[in-house]
Amino acid sequence: MKIFKIITSFLLTLGILILMIWSIVKTKDQNCTGFSIVINSVEEQKLITESDILAILQQNHTEWEGKKMKEIDLSTIHKILAQESFIKSVDKVHFSGTKLQIEITPHNIILEITSNDGEKFLLDDQGIYLPFSPKVENDVIHASGFIPNTFQNKQNITPNTKELFEIFFVASLIKADPVYTSLFSRMEMNEKQEIILHSSFSNLPILFGNTQDAEKKLKAIMYMYSEVLPYMERDKYTNLDVRFQNRIVAKKS
Repeated sequence: MKIFKIITSFLLTLGILILMIWSIVKTKDQNCTGFSIVINSVEEQKLITESDILAILQQNHTEWEGKKMKEIDLSTIHKILAQESFIKSVDKVHFSGTKLQIEITPHNIILEITSNDGEKFLLDDQGIYLPFSPKVENDVIHASGFIPNTFQNKQNITPNTKELFEIFFVASLIKADPVYTSLFSRMEMNEKQEIILHSSFSNLPILFGNTQDAEKKLKAIMYMYSEVLPYMERDKYTNLDVRFQNRIVAKKS
């Protein structure tokens, strides 16, 4: 009796497996009926769009319309998209029913940099170099000035790339706080390799210096804006200076 139950259970399991395999084979004989793209992004962005992905696949002669599902090479699609600069990761290429579905995560761009030789490029929130694109969003921070182009080999940013690392570090702090993000959209590196912030709230440049005590400096600037600046005659001053510990200096015209 016990052996009979084991055999019955085995045959049922085998039958279910055969049905599943038959169903998968039968499904793959069906035609692909559509196409869906999911872009996993924290913020709305236009650097890589659904139409861009379609164009990339068409340029690589990847077809799906009217083709049987088993004739569509998912691994090739994954490989093509993984080579694109503005795609951080290809998360999934699969069939949802009979529809081809692609899920990607784009790079989160925080900086557009113009180096001192005029080359433009982008940095994402991990410090990864990306080529410039005119489609970059307006809410990224724009940095310019005496910034050497140390990305000749297009490597990722490190503390060894000093000027770029300091700009990236301060930009990361700004982009991590929505209040700072709304205030600062432009940075500059002067000839002394000191960072200057330009605010959308005031036409007074802020001499920020280096990354030492960067978070304290940003808090001091916020205090200045909320408690002091509203009562200042701004046209009498040329800049604000937060380089010194526990001090904000307003330089007179």
